[in-house]
Amino acid sequence: MPAKTQSAAIALKELFPGKTGPGYLVFGEEVYWHNQIIETLSRWFSGGAENLPGDETSWEALRDILAQPSFFGPKLWVVREAQAMFSAGAAARVDSISQGTCLALSCTVKENPAGAEFLEKWENLGCRVLEAAEPSFAEAARWVRERLRKDGFSCTGDAVESLVTIAGRSIERLEKELEKIETYMGGGAAGAREVTASVVLQCASQDPEKTSFALIDAVAGRNASRAFAEYLDIKARGGAPVMILSLLASHFGLMWRAKEAGLKGIPQDSLSKALGVHPYSARKASLEARDWSFSQLEAALNLMCNVDEDVKRGRVDPDRAMDYLLSSLCRPQ
Repeated sequence: MPAKTQSAAIALKELFPGKTGPGYLVFGEEVYWHNQIIETLSRWFSGGAENLPGDETSWEALRDILAQPSFFGPKLWVVREAQAMFSAGAAARVDSISQGTCLALSCTVKENPAGAEFLEKWENLGCRVLEAAEPSFAEAARWVRERLRKDGFSCTGDAVESLVTIAGRSIERLEKELEKIETYMGGGAAGAREVTASVVLQCASQDPEKTSFALIDAVAGRNASRAFAEYLDIKARGGAPVMILSLLASHFGLMWRAKEAGLKGIPQDSLSKALGVHPYSARKASLEARDWSFSQLEAALNLMCNVDEDVKRGRVDPDRAMDYLLSSLCRPQ
């Protein structure tokens, strides 16, 4: 039987001196939890922590390291980007871990890269598998509330929802946004301060990889100059044309569904439930859909499908395709 997978966020609360296991395989795209697990483990090992790069470390070398006892107290070995070792083609296995030594394999990829044989051996050694996945909306909101409370702040419910909606669910990104908000409010030393939605809107930055609100608003409003400016900004931050196209198609599909819901007489306070999205997204889609007829939305979605296929099949340069797409969608009607 392969080793059971546990949430890295939950496992973090169980890490105490004397109760740590001999090994931890952490996988998932939420880098925050990888760092938190490693930092917490590092505090419990008096012999210190040694970092090894996954793309420069072989399984043979790692097995030799783990076989050597630590003469300076409990020791932690950390392999960063360990997924490179699993994909290298060599025999992926750890035969033994000497007493007083702990191994942390950090794989910042969505799926567990370890095979069944490795995982079976891993469990036999008493090691654990942790998943550092991006949290759900509710989990991210709970983390925000707990973090603010810990730092001496109170917060309104709509402030938390607004922050997660705008910034996305990545804990790493949310932490940075909270640092900005707390700095803006002057710190919590003078007593609990309430974070409101207006504070969030003044401080929080949109995550182009998750939301791209500004670009979507510009295209939905047929504002060509703003749409191209936002597109270039997203590209400068590493956003891929295919990702941007997908976000636009998803939102225009939501606009179609919101328009249909309006014809069915679904009230605004029930719209988010009917559409299966956050209330903010539902309200925005409903308002923007008023300026588009069903035939216009259908033409826009067909255009996006055609451009998407052309880009993925290599029939057209992605940048030229996006120029054509944005020009067509923003053309005055």
